[in-house]
Amino acid sequence: MKIGLVIYPDCLPAGLFAFSDLLLAANLRLGRRRFSFCWLSEPGGDIATANGLTLPTEPLADATVDAVLVPGAWRDRSTAMAATDKGLVQALKALPRSTRYWSYCTGVMLVASTGRLDNAPATTTWWLRELAGQAFPAVQWRPHETLVYASPHATASGVSGYLPLALAILEAECGAPMVADIRRHMVLPRPEGKQTPLQDVPTLIQRGGWLRTLIQHIETMPATELDTAKLATAMNTSPRTLQRRVLEKSGYSCGKLMRLVKMNQVGEQLISTERPVAVIAHGLGFADEASLRRSFRQVAGMTPGQYRKRG
Repeated sequence: MKIGLVIYPDCLPAGLFAFSDLLLAANLRLGRRRFSFCWLSEPGGDIATANGLTLPTEPLADATVDAVLVPGAWRDRSTAMAATDKGLVQALKALPRSTRYWSYCTGVMLVASTGRLDNAPATTTWWLRELAGQAFPAVQWRPHETLVYASPHATASGVSGYLPLALAILEAECGAPMVADIRRHMVLPRPEGKQTPLQDVPTLIQRGGWLRTLIQHIETMPATELDTAKLATAMNTSPRTLQRRVLEKSGYSCGKLMRLVKMNQVGEQLISTERPVAVIAHGLGFADEASLRRSFRQVAGMTPGQYRKRG
């Protein structure tokens, strides 16, 4: 199987390198060259990626590949679909119908633009959910899933979406035992099959500025003392203004964001420590273990024990 790794000017190449490493690992494990790859772009030639690294590529129009992998880029809602993508989208669309399309993060929007995902299930990064649904209503969006592998195509969310993509593809082509062996020897994290609301918190923190400061205040307050009035005082604003800005900047109500941040703190301790739930509850200022367990299940959709096993 020959796979084309697609490069374009503002793309993030790290996932493509990691994906190719996993293909090489599979070849080594099998003892033969089951997979090969090449670097592709719309114009061909040397292409500079987001981190300044320049890679030599072949033109997509000249490619003879079984599948293409389209990565994400440094973009936001306003640039997720850029006018400069037109040539790349047309080149991807012109590939033979037998070509398999794999994509992750904002790369899913590029593949969706070709029409190849129409009437098929797909996922994308959480902050693109609304835009993707509006721009491509023919796609059967599954925004709460980290990976959707609906052969022949596959999509994944987030900049690390290459990992669940690669493992799912290798499992389909070579079997689960080989993938388990690769994961063990390369010490790979176990990709989640489903997203939980807790995964939104790190992304919100990365937005920086006012929202990061707000989340830091929520994290330092004991759970039993958290309320809108105290949080507004900490942020030097009124409760009404706080509620408006929280909804505007995060998409959550103030109360929901407070619960989400606290449960994210619980989730981090469940995964990174072996502390009993009662100890975690005391440290984060919950009234008791029962209230933490009840709140965690409401927000995360599972018990603390189930979440810890997934980690």
